Amino acid sequence: MTKLMFRWALIAGAGALAISALAACGDDSTATAPITQPVTTTSMYSGAPQSSDDAGASSTLKSPDGTDTSKPGMPATNPNSATTQPSEFPGASTAPVSDKGKKYLAALKSMKVTFMGDTDNTIALTMADYICTQRSKGGDQNTWKAFVLASTSPGTKSAADANAKADKVIKAAVENYC
Repeated sequence: MTKLMFRWALIAGAGALAISALAACGDDSTATAPITQPVTTTSMYSGAPQSSDDAGASSTLKSPDGTDTSKPGMPATNPNSATTQPSEFPGASTAPVSDKGKKYLAALKSMKVTFMGDTDNTIALTMADYICTQRSKGGDQNTWKAFVLASTSPGTKSAADANAKADKVIKAAVENYC
């Protein structure tokens, strides 16, 4: 008998909880207050708005400076003539290359090895730095060869060509840069 009463009490409690939850959902708890100040809108250009009666007569709106504002988009602007560009903008194009860097780049050139898109030799010198760092740390040669291979592969015709190019980069770095 106590099990039966416990079940009914549980059902009644769940029902009361459901009813109170539904009643709370119907309550609008968003705070509102009366507006005491008039609400105004602003426009990028001041002036009287065009009424629908005037729409057929004139299809252009003029801003205070006389420019046409009927076309969508931002108003035309000119650069400030008093503003000047810094003398070294955008900065030096390349860092000076060390003697060992020049020797390494010359070795790559003699082996006809280029990196696709590396017009300032940044990628080539980065690979040399990477190879020498990994070699001095005793890093796994297969791991760093895979990294070099990823940078030399673009522009090659086959996996064999890419591997040969990576081997040349590694050889040039070890013999001339490290």
